[in-house]
Amino acid sequence: MDYTTLGRTGMRVSVAGLGCGGFSRLGLGTGGDEAGAIAIVHQAIEHGVNLFDTAAAYGTEAVLGKAIKTVPRDKLVICTKAPFSWSTGRATPDGIVASLSSDSQVGTR
Repeated sequence: MDYTTLGRTGMRVSVAGLGCGGFSRLGLGTGGDEAGAIAIVHQAIEHGVNLFDTAAAYGTEAVLGKAIKTVPRDKLVICTKAPFSWSTGRATPDGIVASLSSDSQVGTR
């Protein structure tokens, strides 16, 4: 696997990342189960992938968390997104942080 530095952060990321959304959603969106989704993440890591893209809207954050539970945190880079809407009041710094909080409920934002 090839790696590159992510901007000016100094973080080294694999040039191929694993997107956890889309139609497949780690296989969960196409009839797969949690064990299969975890296996996909483990295979990606075995092949050198250390960049994972997720979001609450994908519904895969929990299964990704289970899959990477035993991987040292400094070995992975997790990208996520937050909903941004002026009309809901979540366009403030506090609103964005709250939407990324582990206490947030998917589907309630």
